[in-house]
Amino acid sequence: MKKESGEKEPIKKIKIKNKKGLTVSYDEDNFNEYFPHLITEIAGKKKSVKIDSIKKINNPKQFPYNDKIPKELLKPGAIDFIRRCSTKEEALNILGYLLKRNEITEKNYNNLRFEILKENGLQKVINEHGGFKKPGHYENKFRVYRPLKGELKKASNHDIDFE
Repeated sequence: MKKESGEKEPIKKIKIKNKKGLTVSYDEDNFNEYFPHLITEIAGKKKSVKIDSIKKINNPKQFPYNDKIPKELLKPGAIDFIRRCSTKEEALNILGYLLKRNEITEKNYNNLRFEILKENGLQKVINEHGGFKKPGHYENKFRVYRPLKGELKKASNHDIDFE
């Protein structure tokens, strides 16, 4: 059948249907213009990838970050919090809070409380367990060096002119 000069060519449509039955149609020329790679994926034979399972890591040694993150950062204990205290009241409040949340036993609570309430007890407890933790303690102790984008490299021998 011949097309007359005034008759327009029919627009080619692309219909995309999802699993629920919703169909969306697009003009093929516009679709190709906006999404050139997507049209080849849709028209291709292989349209999806099936994932059968996810591997669980049962052995903690297989976990890649296990050695890099110290236990002190992952789960701080009562002593870690007490080492930041400057007064007995602060230390006792922290102990009470940890006891209320069941993060320490009543026996440990009583032992630490008894030690702190002695004369210079807080200072003794802090000094016995590594000293006072100043602000920025973890940042300074566990800092990881990561070069920034655009950071200058150290000059190597071939970069230096000797006369």
